[in-house]
Amino acid sequence: MRTKRSLLGVIGTLTLVLASVFTTGPAQAASAPDDKRGGHMMIMPSAPEGAGSAQALAAAPPTTSPGVYSVHVPPGSGVFCRTGNLCAAVYDPSAGTFKVFFFYSCNRYSLSNWNGWGEFQNSQTGGALGHLYDGNGNHLRVMFADNGVYAQDWAPVWSLRNC
Repeated sequence: MRTKRSLLGVIGTLTLVLASVFTTGPAQAASAPDDKRGGHMMIMPSAPEGAGSAQALAAAPPTTSPGVYSVHVPPGSGVFCRTGNLCAAVYDPSAGTFKVFFFYSCNRYSLSNWNGWGEFQNSQTGGALGHLYDGNGNHLRVMFADNGVYAQDWAPVWSLRNC
C-alpha cells in the first residue's frame, strides 16, 4: 500500500508542476508605469483612418523575422517598454489594434506587413542605437536610446537593427 501512495504522490506533484509550466504567462507582460525594473510607458495613437473596413480586416498581420515577443494594444491604451528593449508599434488591421514588438536581442530584423503610421521607443541601455532600413538596405533613420516616443511611417521600412 505504501508504494501506491508514493506513486500517487509523484503523479500528483508532476501534474502540479506541468500545470504551472503551461499556465504561466509571458515574463514580459505590460507593467505599471512605476515598475521597479525600469522602462517607460508608450501610449498608442488613434487608429488610422479607414481602420475596421472589410479590406483592412482581410490584411495580413505585421510580423518580424526572426520573431520577437509582441502584444496587441488598443488605440489610446498604454504598454510598458522595459529597459533594455527597443519597442515598436504598428497598426495591425487584421486585429484592429496596435501590435507592439519588443526587440531585445541584438539583431537585424526583417519586417513584413508593416504599413502606415505607428511609433517606437528605444529604452535600451548603454546608448545602443537602433537603425531603420529601406528595401535596398539604405539607412533611413537612427533611433536614439533616449526613452522618447517617436512617430514613424513604417511603409518604407523593410528592416530594423536594434543595436
